[in-house]
Amino acid sequence: MVLGALGNVIGFSSLELLTFIHPQIALDLSHIGTFLSAGMLGPAYGGLTGAIVAISPYIRFGLQGAYGPLFGFLIIPGKALSGIFSSILMRRVRPFTAIIIGYMPESIFTYVTMAIWAPIFLPGISQYITGTIVAMVLLKAWAEILVLAALTEPILRSLCKRHFIWCYYKC
Repeated sequence: MVLGALGNVIGFSSLELLTFIHPQIALDLSHIGTFLSAGMLGPAYGGLTGAIVAISPYIRFGLQGAYGPLFGFLIIPGKALSGIFSSILMRRVRPFTAIIIGYMPESIFTYVTMAIWAPIFLPGISQYITGTIVAMVLLKAWAEILVLAALTEPILRSLCKRHFIWCYYKC
């Protein structure tokens, strides 16, 4: 819960940046809580924390944004996917690599949601969700994931080795 709260605080703080590009594009660093939880506690907690940190982007893009509350709710399972897959991979590869590969299912889910489902279920906004917007959202998301992966690995190493905290991730 604490890591979910941390992710939401960082998410709410960062979501107001980059909005000058497009109303549906904003910096979202809320996944830091997801990846720390995934590394320390395992797939179930990584997925749960991913769902919890999705509250800030859900409010920004679902409740306040163009997607609305029902369609915007799809942000929650997307973020949970990253927590689950990243955690599973952290048992086998370094956290940086695990986070990058573990984000792929959420990235595919985001593409399908924006490029395929949104025009079908939200025809009123389909003119605003162009291929360029989808590409910008995904490029921005991948840049965030690279930064978060680079930050998460040393934090996990410090927590697991130096502070003698038991971690799901094996240093």
